[in-house]
Amino acid sequence: MKLRVATRGSKLSLVQVKIVMNYLAHRLGEAVDYELVIVRTKGDEVLDRPISQIGVKGAFEKEVNRAVLDNLADVAVHSLKDLPGELSGGLAIVAVPPRDPPNDSLVFGKGRPPVGSIEEIPEGSSIGTASVRRSAFVLAHNPNVKVKLVRGNVDTRVGKLMEGEVDYLVLAEAGLLRLSIEVPRLRLPLDYFPPEPGQGLIAVVAPEDSPVAKRLSEASDPLAMAMAMAEREFVRTLRAGCGVPVGGVSEALKGDLMTFIAGAASPEGASMAVIRVRGERSRPEDLGRRAAEELKRFL
Repeated sequence: MKLRVATRGSKLSLVQVKIVMNYLAHRLGEAVDYELVIVRTKGDEVLDRPISQIGVKGAFEKEVNRAVLDNLADVAVHSLKDLPGELSGGLAIVAVPPRDPPNDSLVFGKGRPPVGSIEEIPEGSSIGTASVRRSAFVLAHNPNVKVKLVRGNVDTRVGKLMEGEVDYLVLAEAGLLRLSIEVPRLRLPLDYFPPEPGQGLIAVVAPEDSPVAKRLSEASDPLAMAMAMAEREFVRTLRAGCGVPVGGVSEALKGDLMTFIAGAASPEGASMAVIRVRGERSRPEDLGRRAAEELKRFL
């Protein structure tokens, strides 16, 4: 099989393409020869303010998917958390590989004491992030720290941490693992610090009715796709973008059962609520919808 693959040009994006292509080759039982179509996005260009202030829904997605719509690429590969709740132009998520850990991690800067929770971070310490959700959740757990804007690719942000721009950093554990970045860190429990919906999942996007979509859908991991469906329905029901301090993640239980953990906080972290809902893996969108409706009581 030959594929033209649209993607961002960051190290993480390119590693994710490799992960996906290796997975597809294994599942399909044939070699996958692919050509990269590198796309620069609005989110890559604007680095001086949080993503929520850029004013573009899908700041890391729109231009990459445009390459598929313009027939410059057959598929696009994304971090699923970067995709908006609705895809335009007849595009669809056609395959999802197995999930990496969805947790956020607290990364310790040079000379900073390791801590067992955000509450243990010394007063006045600076925590780097560009996420409204992470900022609100950090302040909900410890209002005595300072949250500072740190933008850029994962390796860029880790570099800023090691140069002393901030004392600690909150990053997706999946990105650190995929890039093999070995730094002292604390993986934050899901019910303590609910992650961005879709975090840890990689999505393959293609025209919904195309032959490529049909072929690749045969290779999708069923559990990962169920998680993607649950978490995207959660986002759609809440109508939540990256400007809303909300997190949500699904987990497999025994048999056909799944659980959904969701959390919300006020923007300045004055209050925070975490809920848990159970449902059937065979009805993931119903689970995501019920979790959103339950969380709405706290918004």
